[in-house]
Amino acid sequence: MRAFPITASMVLGLLFIPIVAGAQDASAPPPVTASRAFKLSGYTQIVATAQDEGADGFTIRRSRFTLSAELVKNINFKATVDVVKAPALYDAVVEIFVHEAASFRIGQFKVPFSLEMTTSSADIDTIDRSQAVNKLSPGLDIGSSGRDIGAVVLGKAAFLEYTLGVFNGAGINRADTNDSKDLAGRLIVRPLSFLALGGSFYDGSYAASAGAASVVRDRIGMDLALLRGPLMVKADFISAEDGPIMRRGWYVLAGYAFLPKILQGVLKADSYDADTSVSGDRLDCWTAGLNWFIAGRTKLMVNFALTRNESGHTVNKALLIQFQGGF
Repeated sequence: MRAFPITASMVLGLLFIPIVAGAQDASAPPPVTASRAFKLSGYTQIVATAQDEGADGFTIRRSRFTLSAELVKNINFKATVDVVKAPALYDAVVEIFVHEAASFRIGQFKVPFSLEMTTSSADIDTIDRSQAVNKLSPGLDIGSSGRDIGAVVLGKAAFLEYTLGVFNGAGINRADTNDSKDLAGRLIVRPLSFLALGGSFYDGSYAASAGAASVVRDRIGMDLALLRGPLMVKADFISAEDGPIMRRGWYVLAGYAFLPKILQGVLKADSYDADTSVSGDRLDCWTAGLNWFIAGRTKLMVNFALTRNESGHTVNKALLIQFQGGF
């Protein structure tokens, strides 16, 4: 690593944040209230990066706040904004609870696809999402934070959990750019209390702007989550069709809690092939990390990532340190 002094200062700086935070008054602020009770939650992520390729430095990656409330019995509202990125509005959704087996969600929210994508950025196990999820998950693939405008029906029954919906396919805070609507669905099967098997599909088309030609945008995904005691194993596989191009990617992640709910180690391997008909364009990334859970959603994450191309040549080595303050 070419900038060890910079890296050391980043480490010391971010380690100092939770120490100072722990010394502050721990009393909770009063809840936000109006004519009815609202719940305010949020998190901010500060990342320090030192790498062989690209700029080193500090970044405020996300600063998101969510306001939610029960409008009337069984009808809930949620809005999420990010004050760092634009567009600022991320979620604007109304949920109508009819029965555990069938409820409805309408508005702007995450497309139900893949395990890692449907996990909040505040709760994923490494600082960065995998290459395959970043490049291929609906919404993320067009720079819309995995979200779109649409409506879904969702529910649970016995060991099954499902979500099925229709979306514009144009991304967040945008009107549809073509006449067709995109279909998305996700099914989770829990055969054992500690095991979840998931499958996702996305059937759509995409036009960059109104009047532009639409191209096929289809995805199929499979995922796994095993959580048993201190051991964790997660995986995603995604196959995508973008017009004439076929893309593919996957990751496998293993974690172990050395100190339950305090200190966790993770290892992750992920691979992304941007065009399966072209040789030599695959990128493989290995990540090793430690997660220190300080309190609630407040945590410190340290990742070392090694990226290589298909021929085995090292493309980049990076040390990332992220402090997340959440409430």
